[in-house]
Amino acid sequence: MSFCPQCGVDNPPAARYCDQCGAMLISVAGSAATPAQPAPATLVTSSPVCSQCGTPATLGEAFCDNCGAPLSAPARPVAPVPASPSSAGVPRQPAYPPPQPAVPTPSYTPPPVTPSYTPPIALRATLAPARLVVLASGAVLALPAAGQATIGRADPVSQFFPEIDLNPHGALDNGVGRKHARLFVLSGQVMVEDLDSTNGTQINGQRIPARQPRALANGDTLVVGKLALRLQE
Repeated sequence: MSFCPQCGVDNPPAARYCDQCGAMLISVAGSAATPAQPAPATLVTSSPVCSQCGTPATLGEAFCDNCGAPLSAPARPVAPVPASPSSAGVPRQPAYPPPQPAVPTPSYTPPPVTPSYTPPIALRATLAPARLVVLASGAVLALPAAGQATIGRADPVSQFFPEIDLNPHGALDNGVGRKHARLFVLSGQVMVEDLDSTNGTQINGQRIPARQPRALANGDTLVVGKLALRLQE
């Protein structure tokens, strides 16, 4: 016989745990009862099965001889298998196409702006096609196609013949000297210079110093001695 050290109830010799309280039994000699294998002949198809360890138990026993669990205890709860997101009520995410490689956008470079071409202004190199107009008579004197010309009076005795001879226009009566003044071109501009004349040279009523060139513009009045001339470009 095996006596329960907990409650003192005697149990069948083959029992390992007390049928009263479930405590481990000891034999009469004071040692723990050796586990006894249940006899196959006593097992029937209707024998209870331990809900904790699944070992068949003997009819009438209240506790499992293998693990000591109450035979009337509910089955050990099994941890639920976590459900997949799609079965747990979470909406399935839509399937997106794989990302496509970014196509570089060609950068636009505006064409270079070609500045409008302005041809350079040709500087005059000769006195022509400018002209001198004698104001008293309206006569037009064409200037030569040269870089310079002398204004004065022709003198056959001294064999001097200026490029612009004013003898036909009353040069002697108006005090025009033989070498009175000089017209020339400088940087594309018509210039006039008094050549130390006796009666002087004026531009628009202002006498100019001798040997000091002055610019002569279109429409200016040039007076040599007393003879008035006008420059026409």
